[in-house]
Amino acid sequence: MTETVFPVVNDLSRPFWSAGERNELLLPVCISSGRAFWPPSPISPFVNAGSVEWRRIAPEGVVKSVVIYRRIFQASFERLAPYGVGLIELDAGPRLMAHVPKPQDPDAPRAGCRAMLRFTRLLLNGPAVPTLVRHE
Repeated sequence: MTETVFPVVNDLSRPFWSAGERNELLLPVCISSGRAFWPPSPISPFVNAGSVEWRRIAPEGVVKSVVIYRRIFQASFERLAPYGVGLIELDAGPRLMAHVPKPQDPDAPRAGCRAMLRFTRLLLNGPAVPTLVRHE
């Protein structure tokens, strides 16, 4: 069986992944309330049947948690071990999961610190994925 580790990219999520290739954060925003949200939806989760548009969002926020995987669950990520995943609450509101490079380093993002999202390519032929970078 072939291991699949790439995200599902469809019409609903394509703006996010396309912007990531340019190292930009684009999220759906409710036109009526001006609030960004994730995951994407064709209608606003804030206003009944509200319209949505994709906007560039500042990629800064506070790290809420970080987990470090020392056991390899997916062969594709073996060279990245130990592999870190963090949850960032963006200043714009939504929370996103992101890769944490070298999670055991003293300067790696930790819960409670400010961080920025950058998009980096982790796997050959893979998409650029959200990656946390500590921001003081």
